Amino acid sequence: MTPDPAKQTPSQIIAQAENVHPAGLYILSAKLMGEGRMDDAVRWFYIGQLRYRFHLAASPASRVSDQPLFSALSESVGRPINEYAFGDVDAAVAHIEAALAWDAAHPNHFTSKKQNPKELADVRAGLQRLRDDMLARKEEIRETRTSNGLPNR
Repeated sequence: MTPDPAKQTPSQIIAQAENVHPAGLYILSAKLMGEGRMDDAVRWFYIGQLRYRFHLAASPASRVSDQPLFSALSESVGRPINEYAFGDVDAAVAHIEAALAWDAAHPNHFTSKKQNPKELADVRAGLQRLRDDMLARKEEIRETRTSNGLPNR
């Protein structure tokens, strides 16, 4: 059993990222955001989102217990992360690509990639579609943010 990410430093969570429940990666993202390390927070958020969505897809029995937590974390951590990230679509796309690369290069000791290849491929494809949609709508995103009073970087 891994230690409680809420009681750990970001460095400690990163060191065991392959082993933690995906919620721990959301906690990591929130901690990085709290330290003002927004770009790191964005990358780890997308890693956490990818792994959490994969966990939910691969573990139907855990959906009942994990879906409310996933939804709460997506709102409380995801909303400010995405608000920041979408201010620079090119940087956000680079963070998504880094998240996909990190996930591909690291084992997932919480949810087996080997036992759930279809679910993993589906979740990865979803994140790739988000990346592609962001690129295709880059100017529209900038204009919408400006009209909503949000900064673009």
